Amino acid sequence: MSDGIISISESFLGSIPRELAGQVSATLNMLRSTPESPGLHVEPIQKAKDARIRSIRVTKQYRILAFRLNSSGQDLWLIEGVYDHDDAYRRARTLYLRVNPVSGTTEIRTDEESLRSGSGGYSESEVQARAAAEAARQIAEYQQREAEEKTAAEPETPEQSPASAPDPSGASARVDAQQPSLSPDPSPGEPILTVTVQELVDDLGIDSDLAEQAVAADETTLLELAAAAPSWQGSALLDLATGETLEAVRSAYFTGTSGGSAADTPSDTPTLFDSLTSEQSRASYRLIQDDAALEKILASGDFAEWRVFLHPQQLTYVNVRTRGPYRLTGGAGTGKTVVLVHRAVRLAREAAEAGSAARIVLTTYTRNLAASLEDQVRSLEPDALRADALGREGIHVSGVDRMTHDVVNSARGLESIMRSVLGWGSASPKYSRAARDWNDAVSTARAAGKIRDAEQPHVSPNFLADEYREVILPHRVTDEAGYLRVPRGGRGTRLGRNQRRETWAVVAAYREAGSRIATLDWDETSAVGAAVLDHHAEETGRRPADHVLVDEGQDLRPTQWQFLRALVAEGEDDMFIAEDSHQRIYSNPVKLGRYGINIRGRSRRLRLNYRTTAQNLGFALSVLRGGKFDIAAMEDETPENGDGVTHGGDTGRFRSARSGPDVMLIPAQNLGEEFEKVAQLLREWTEDMQEKGEDISTIGLLTRWGSTRDLLVRALDERGVPVASVDRNVTYRRRTPMAMTFHRAKGMEFSRVVLFGVDAKSVRTLTEDAAYDEQAREAAELQERSLLYVGATRARDQLAVAWSGEASRYLGK
Repeated sequence: MSDGIISISESFLGSIPRELAGQVSATLNMLRSTPESPGLHVEPIQKAKDARIRSIRVTKQYRILAFRLNSSGQDLWLIEGVYDHDDAYRRARTLYLRVNPVSGTTEIRTDEESLRSGSGGYSESEVQARAAAEAARQIAEYQQREAEEKTAAEPETPEQSPASAPDPSGASARVDAQQPSLSPDPSPGEPILTVTVQELVDDLGIDSDLAEQAVAADETTLLELAAAAPSWQGSALLDLATGETLEAVRSAYFTGTSGGSAADTPSDTPTLFDSLTSEQSRASYRLIQDDAALEKILASGDFAEWRVFLHPQQLTYVNVRTRGPYRLTGGAGTGKTVVLVHRAVRLAREAAEAGSAARIVLTTYTRNLAASLEDQVRSLEPDALRADALGREGIHVSGVDRMTHDVVNSARGLESIMRSVLGWGSASPKYSRAARDWNDAVSTARAAGKIRDAEQPHVSPNFLADEYREVILPHRVTDEAGYLRVPRGGRGTRLGRNQRRETWAVVAAYREAGSRIATLDWDETSAVGAAVLDHHAEETGRRPADHVLVDEGQDLRPTQWQFLRALVAEGEDDMFIAEDSHQRIYSNPVKLGRYGINIRGRSRRLRLNYRTTAQNLGFALSVLRGGKFDIAAMEDETPENGDGVTHGGDTGRFRSARSGPDVMLIPAQNLGEEFEKVAQLLREWTEDMQEKGEDISTIGLLTRWGSTRDLLVRALDERGVPVASVDRNVTYRRRTPMAMTFHRAKGMEFSRVVLFGVDAKSVRTLTEDAAYDEQAREAAELQERSLLYVGATRARDQLAVAWSGEASRYLGK
């Protein structure tokens, strides 16, 4: 008999005690190769519902539960979980494997006699689902009666805003968290699915009792039903809640396996074999056929599910073959980065299997995020070939600015290439100019009599910096005549001929100053880097990459996009971009088509949030409400089937796969009181987490400004609550909560988050100079909303929002 195959279920990783990872791995490796080994104690379970279930010894105290499926002499061991000895045997008697007769999907079901005898024959999942639905119904009725009684008793009492109704105890206050949808949604308590019971049962194979409850469920109840349902059925319901069609859900989960059995009947082994070895089973089961693969999954001890199981939609985008650039959008926590990392590893693996090595660039906006990507690649595939420099074979992970710097630094004939882009050149330029250099350039042009009125918007430093990076540099304009002719599509402020001359006079002064000190700003570095790559391609016919994968694309600027486009020739799987316009906190919107990145017809969206609870997501989306966020309009596209992911004119739904506690609102009369309340909350959270053995450094305190962060850290220290301060360059991890700005928290996640100082003064006040036209003012406001949205979506489980005095206008009521 050949070595067996191990298939781990999604319930397995969460059941492993962290200290047993090595022993579990060794046990499963032995089980795969020599299941008859006496040390394993592979034992059948007496009076089991499914005769194929086995108990396997890990230690004297712990047992693995697994199903032994043997087909044509091949063993497949489906590993269900790791349990304490007595719990394992009790659980084993109730478990059985069933292939859903409609979807062909394997289900691990539970059939406890004690539950069935008192529930009219329902399975455990059906009992749990019914209990959840009944509890939700009773709560809804109670809340409705309470509201009616309050309205009758106090008809004249106006509703108070959080800012005017401080909670002296600092206890949680319920947020008016509207449904996180981008089109009109049912009112709270109303059903959110638009399918019938018959469609769920006949077309998808959802349990009939679950289907009846699901079509009548509001969002809260549906989350509870999905959590208690057989795994794929719960996921399918959540997909439908985001707006996916029945056809799309069928395609995602159906294995193509025929046969199956009734809900209380184990299925035959050949049918299970076919189901578990299908590609669609990857969402819930992972086949492992060698010791090294299992070791990689368990070696780190963190048992991160993203490394092992992928939602069918995520798997689709990991594997999609493209001819030209492809864009994947989605809200925070929808798994865009997970897709990107898996895709990079997939491209590298397939190249290796073909006997070659691909040159893969995985990049993002900041070095902190790039470091996070590197960690995730290492965690997913420790043996993946790495490239320590651009152009080498393997996966090269780097921030965009780092790559542009390296390309420019190593370029041959740099001086002449720079002249073609900037009008001046240097063989060895320096990098990074200060923003105030634009103020100096305005003063220089004015002193030379080139500006009539320095108060005009088109000669304000902010306008000039944007005009330079969005128009002049991308078009490689080097003189006034070129600027007078260049198109300015997408710029809000319209310029006449004389205004363009004045604008160019300042640009010329800015460039002259750069030439004097032989220093490039980062937008210039990207523009020159792109020109270097284009020049090299003209000479050699080669680009330095085969595949470019971009994370957090919404924050990249035009010349950075030009550089990325220049890294790789257009072709199969050339560029894959992950972005979320709701999280744009660094740059203005960019139309990619203007820079040779044509994604028309190749842009898709993820809508299901895996990180943030529904309560936290509802708060975060309420911050965005009122802002005009529109991805489709950026590319002049019509969203597929009229169903998009953005606010504004599009439709679509973001939903969370998880539920949790309400968002805590912590208003205070003054800053001192806000410090006291947050300090008390941190003491409570710390005590609770330490009792549970959780790491308190997964608490995040996030602020709009660095000065607010520093003030908060000092105030908490004075109150005996130590907090680590994290800035751009240094991270302090001392098993304490971490304080940082919203900007610094980008790309991170915490179990619990406090948004501190969310008052009226935390919003950036725009001067006339900063908001030179209506388009600039709108973009600046959207960035402020996006920052608060980023902060709120860092919280996995619990979110608190604190302020003193008047609350930020973005909090609404």
